[in-house]
Parts: sequence; C-alpha cells; structure tokens
Amino acid sequence: MSFGKVKQNIVVLTASNLIIGLIEFVFNMYLSRILGAEGLGLLSLVAPINSLFLSFMTEGLVVTISKMSARYQHYQDYAAMDGMIKISTAFSFLWSILLSGLVWLTAGPIASGFLGDPSLRYPILSVCPLMILMSISNIVKGHFLGLAKIKIPSAINISEKILRFPILYTLIRFCLNHTDFPPVTLVYLCYAIGEMQSVLLLMIYYKKTLPKSPPQPISLQTVKNTLLPLIRGAAPICLTQCLLESVNAFSSVIVKSRLCSIGYSAAESLSLLGKYKGMVFPLMNYPMILVSSTCSIVVPKVATMMTAGKGRFADRLLLRCLLVAFVIGLFTGGVFWIFADEMGVFFYKQQDLALMIRLSGICSPLLYVTAATTSLLISIGQEAQSFRNSLFQQLLLLIFLILFTGIPALNIYGYIAAAALSNAVLLVQNLYFLKLHRST
Repeated sequence: MSFGKVKQNIVVLTASNLIIGLIEFVFNMYLSRILGAEGLGLLSLVAPINSLFLSFMTEGLVVTISKMSARYQHYQDYAAMDGMIKISTAFSFLWSILLSGLVWLTAGPIASGFLGDPSLRYPILSVCPLMILMSISNIVKGHFLGLAKIKIPSAINISEKILRFPILYTLIRFCLNHTDFPPVTLVYLCYAIGEMQSVLLLMIYYKKTLPKSPPQPISLQTVKNTLLPLIRGAAPICLTQCLLESVNAFSSVIVKSRLCSIGYSAAESLSLLGKYKGMVFPLMNYPMILVSSTCSIVVPKVATMMTAGKGRFADRLLLRCLLVAFVIGLFTGGVFWIFADEMGVFFYKQQDLALMIRLSGICSPLLYVTAATTSLLISIGQEAQSFRNSLFQQLLLLIFLILFTGIPALNIYGYIAAAALSNAVLLVQNLYFLKLHRST
C-alpha cells in the first residue's frame, strides 16, 4: 500500500471517529433528556457490567482478524481468507451463545447482590442480543480494516449511530408504558436493533467485495490453524480490557454506596453519579478523540522508526505527540472554564454542572497527556508495562474513591480528585519508562 493511501485511510478513520463521537455525544444528550440524572445514574451502574460482558465477547477480535486478513491478502489466498472468516464467525457466534447463557444465570445475583436493585436484571439481560450480533459484526469489521477498506464500513457505522435516535424514540413511545422493566433496558435494545442493520449491510458488502476463487474445503486442520492464532491474539487484549471494565464497574458501585453513607438517599446518589459520569464525563471524552486519533497515527510511525534504527526521529515524534495532547487539554480546559455555566444549560438543561465542568477542565491537560503516554508506551514495545501501569492506576482510583467520596465536603467531587491523583501517578510512571527508553 502506498504512503498516500495510508494517509488517506488515516484521514478517513479520523474523520469517521470524530463524526461517530459527535453522534454519540448528541445521543448522550438525548438520553439525559429522556432518562434524567437519576436514569443516567442507573445507566452508569449497569453500563460497566454490560461492557464487561461485551469485553469477553468482542475485545481483541477486530485487531486479530485484521492482521490475519492482511496476511491472506498479501499472499492473495482469497479462498483461505474466506474460510478463515467463516470459521472465525462460527466460533465467535458459539462463544456469544455461551456467554449469553452465563448472563442469564448471573443477571439476577448481580442486580440484587452487587448493584442492590433487582429490577436492573432486565437491563443486564438486554445485552444478550447485542453480544450475539456483535459476534458477527466485529469479525467482518476486522476483516475490512485488515484490507484497508475503510470508507463503506465507516459509513455503515455512522448510519448505525444515527438510526439510534428514531429507534429509541419508537421503543420509548410504544414500550415504555407497557412494560415493568427500567427504561435503561430500552437503550440496550436500541443498540441491538442498530447493530442488526449494521450486520446485514456489512455482510452484503463482504459478499460483493470478496474476490471470486474456488471454494476451499474446511478440515479440522484448517479450523485449528484459524482458531489458535485467533485465540492467542485476542485473549491478552480481552483480559486487559476485562480487568479495566471490572474496575469501572466497582467504581460506580463504590461511589453510590459512599454517597449513601454520608447522608444522600439512593435517588440523590444516582443523580450525582449520573451528572458526573453521564453528563460531564462525555463532555471531557469528546476532545479526547483528537488525542486518540493523533496517537493512532503516531504509534505505528514510531514503531516503524524504531525498527529502522531512527531512534532520534522517533523521540522527536514522541515529544510532539505529547505537546499536541497538552495543547488540546489546555484548550479544552480554557473552554470549560469560560463557558461552564452555558455548557451545562445548553447541553443538558442543568443549572448545577458548572463547578463539575470547571474542575474537570482543570484536569483535562493531565488526563489527555496521560492517555497519550499510555499509547506511546505501546509504540516502543512496552505493552506489558503499559498494562501494569494502567492496572496500578485503576487500583489507586478505587482506593481514592473510597477515601474521597466518603468525605461530606467533597461527595461527588471526590471522584474528580480521585481521577486526577491516580492519573498523576500514572503519568509519572509512564514518563519514567519513556525517559528510560530514550536514554538507552
């Protein structure tokens, strides 16, 4: 692939991510109007649990399949590539069925024992159809990524996000008053219906773009040769993400219980949690798309430079990436500080978000630079160290949440303090290993 083609694909991916991020941000605003702060608090409790199940289902598949498809394309072995896709899809589908059974068995105990609300069993169960559909779509998405066919899959992904609005509106209008389960359940059913149309369009595009070649018989050896690399490649990424999602799930439960322990009712605790994690947090995450897009460009470039023995040029690129992340963080912090009052009212019709937004804005340079260093460690071959540092930071976050959110004067603002301190520790660790790399 020519360098011009690579740059073109990078531009398409970055633009697609920005559009998808904007749509998801607007959809989150839409949810805040429908569910309210308390409903977003419930979603903040359920979402990490469902994300954990989805991580067992999807994490690592896209990257691993993309590598396998790219290798088959390099050798122009299209019959073997089609067989690999069929075997991987069948395996992923069966795995999703197994995980769905696990969800059915554990949804009740998780809702009652861990989340403290038996009615949340239904939102957890609603992730099952989404898992089954994503078992297919992630295989096909990874395949197209490996072949550098970006535009059509990106357009399909964008259309799926846009369709969420009319789908959720229809579900709420016709189902909300006729069911006993929490409205949060309809959100995940909405995701599943959108994913269904995405799967159909991706499969049609796959059939139309697959080069014609004689079919290859699928033997037990072929299945083994497909599944072993798939599992070896996806398992470490899956386990890493599952650990992080587990910590995220515990953090929501900890904050709710600590707020209740200092005098807030369950409804008030959920409202405070929903305001921060469901409203302010997405505001912080949208500019992060620029940082992640920059890192997605820099990481493979740095890795290539290191392989070619151009360490000095790689170091310059590392420093420039950190500077870009810092500037984006400063700009975000300035906007948040100046327009905090207007942002809370404009986006969420909330009058009491200004202080949360301002404090989050102060933390944005720290959070953005830290996120960049985590990605840059991967670029220099320090994936294991990056994971260890991130895991330590997540454990620190849980400890700080227990300490800070139980202080009445801090309450939910203790979440911001905990995130800032734990990320400061992570930044120091990451910079140390980046500096250690530069000195060798």
